[in-house]
Amino acid sequence: MEVGGTKRALVIGAQGVLGATIVSELQAAGWAVRSGARRPRAGQVDIDLDRADSIAAVVDEHELVVNTVPHPELLAERHVLEHGGTLINVSDLPASAGRSLRAIAGGARGTVVMNAGLAPGVTTIVAADLLSRHPAASELEIVFTLSLAIPRGPAGADFVHRGLTALARHRTALVPLPAPFGERRCLGFGERDAGWLGGVAEGRIVRQYVCIAEPPVHERLLELNGAGAMLGVPKSLISVRRHGLNGPPGNEPIAHWIAALGGGRRLGVRTVQCVGGSRSAARTTVVFADSLRAAPTPSGCFDPEEIWTLSGIEDKLEAAGITVVSHP
Repeated sequence: MEVGGTKRALVIGAQGVLGATIVSELQAAGWAVRSGARRPRAGQVDIDLDRADSIAAVVDEHELVVNTVPHPELLAERHVLEHGGTLINVSDLPASAGRSLRAIAGGARGTVVMNAGLAPGVTTIVAADLLSRHPAASELEIVFTLSLAIPRGPAGADFVHRGLTALARHRTALVPLPAPFGERRCLGFGERDAGWLGGVAEGRIVRQYVCIAEPPVHERLLELNGAGAMLGVPKSLISVRRHGLNGPPGNEPIAHWIAALGGGRRLGVRTVQCVGGSRSAARTTVVFADSLRAAPTPSGCFDPEEIWTLSGIEDKLEAAGITVVSHP
């Protein structure tokens, strides 16, 4: 990750909404960045995640790899585990992807951190800290706030659509979110992906919900949910929006909610608050990247809470504009 005193990184998927933002934020933090893409433009490197030889030709074990592409074969991750180096995966993959990678991580030479974004990622670290303070909790309640009006690439759009259509009818919960959201009836989301929490949950029930920032869209989804029609939510509802057509990354408010429940009540509640999902996810990547450079991890496949604690990175997150707020 560092050669001759220079912090070096390769960003895979650098033409995407998140990838381009990560490139900018890493460069602003003093990293020398190579931008990787399947159809490279001038100054970018050619990397095709469908071809193992393409990955081997580009990936350098002395360079941090940040993968923003949710490729099901995980060839880049497998390459790093086998040949050495460090990789942070910030793509929106189902929980099963991380489990499949762990199954082959024995004897690994390199280090791979999965689900290392804002949510999951920072939210997972917050959940681990919350449960350490409330060990009697029997349930975790997580609410993701999302805007459908901000720049979003195909991977992000697929992630949202997959979460909304996981079930024909989702559970709902009335949650007192902080401003500007307020109390909202939140909709179950991505129930099959609760495995993002890895060992954090330790047998507890995990309930995930979403709150769409735009009230008319959210109310329409609640109507569809009440009718048991969520499997038919059209992909056009979560459209792909590019930077070039919609300006820089969005400035939408974010307030991800994490609560530990027990005995029918909320024992402890925190929210991860910031502005701009893509920008904050990119700044989170910088925090994680700098941390890995300062204190290298053992070889293998890990989730964020296995490497970082909230107390260890909270100040750095706050400096990046990402605040963890405790609630009564």
